[in-house]
Amino acid sequence: MSLSCSTLTLVAGFARPTAPGTRPLLYVDPVDEDLTREAISRGVPLLPVWSAPSRRVPRSAQRVPDKALQQLGSIPVAPKNGEEVAWASSRLPAGTCLGGVLCGSEAGLSTAERMQAALVPERSNGVCPARRDKLLMNRALAGHGLLTAATASPSDWRPPPAAIHPPDSSKLQPAAEAFIRSLRGNRVVLKPRRGTGGCGVALACDEAHARRAFEALQAPFSPDDEVAAAPLLQEYLAGEEWVVDTASRDGEHKAVALWRYSKGPANGAPFVYRYDELMPAAGETEARLVEYALGALEAVGWRWGPCHIELKQTSRGPALVEVNAGRCNGVSFASLTGPCIGYTQYDAAFASLADDDTAWRALPPLPPPSLRSSARLVCLTTDLPSAAGYVLLRHANHSQVEEDCRTIEELQPGLMLVE
Repeated sequence: MSLSCSTLTLVAGFARPTAPGTRPLLYVDPVDEDLTREAISRGVPLLPVWSAPSRRVPRSAQRVPDKALQQLGSIPVAPKNGEEVAWASSRLPAGTCLGGVLCGSEAGLSTAERMQAALVPERSNGVCPARRDKLLMNRALAGHGLLTAATASPSDWRPPPAAIHPPDSSKLQPAAEAFIRSLRGNRVVLKPRRGTGGCGVALACDEAHARRAFEALQAPFSPDDEVAAAPLLQEYLAGEEWVVDTASRDGEHKAVALWRYSKGPANGAPFVYRYDELMPAAGETEARLVEYALGALEAVGWRWGPCHIELKQTSRGPALVEVNAGRCNGVSFASLTGPCIGYTQYDAAFASLADDDTAWRALPPLPPPSLRSSARLVCLTTDLPSAAGYVLLRHANHSQVEEDCRTIEELQPGLMLVE
């Protein structure tokens, strides 16, 4: 069934007139107020829907502001797989033609991907579980010649007796204990196979710790979740963590921002976010990171929309942490990237899905080699879902930003009281 274009703005299932030629976007899991404001400022109509996984999570845990919920009203739930066209026919005003799909959460990425494939086939990215399943993701990148960590996803700590000599053992994942021993004493990272914003991630230095973390990650498989529940085990990659934020239009990729993460152990968690520092595309390291990130997009077959790609800069070169294909950076980045670079990932995301390619063509392929000012986003958290907040720092003097960042970190232990 084909859906032709209309001149309607869609908000929470209701329609109102807007400028002719504007195509509405479906917005899966509308938890990003900044994205909503950007859409309104551009006159881009949005139709918000909840993905089933996000709808199951209590609203308080989703950190959805009450104001946003009041503005959005009653938000429908996305249809089941295979029912997208019938859902659109009953939910959207007659003649509506979507311009694309955006997503506000990791949990909703598979929903957003299949809805774009079904409802906007001319801008489809296809449906590819390797964009969310970190085991398949690493295999896809390795198949394209990109450096990845040694990775396994065993279902058992030790193989059961009946599986010690199976008919075709080459197709089985090694047991967790055997994989960890194959790393020859190197530390191992244990985490869920799909993105969780840092929740459930452990760094084990010995087998006993690894086993406790492995058992803690065992979870029942959800029929609404395309990613297997078995934990992911990876060799620990030493090096700085970076992010490359991108947008793509019909297979043309542009890197729109570079971030360097500062993380470390604190409060019993192994990878606590300290701050994200906005970086210029100034040298060979940055060039290699961008090249790797764009290669990762090719490896997972991404063609339309924003991505948030996390990498490690190791002694062997860039290596994958994860590809978040289909959503923008998950923190309040626009207040920093706009003044420091001159544009934001929101600009690139909306340009990538606009019918007119003028704004897209005006975007440079890379961030600038120097920034207008120095900027850091200081995180008050142990992981992203439990973040108490962020402090945005921006100043023409880099030393001033560093000093302010140190002051905030010194204040954090007694900054808030929690009962």
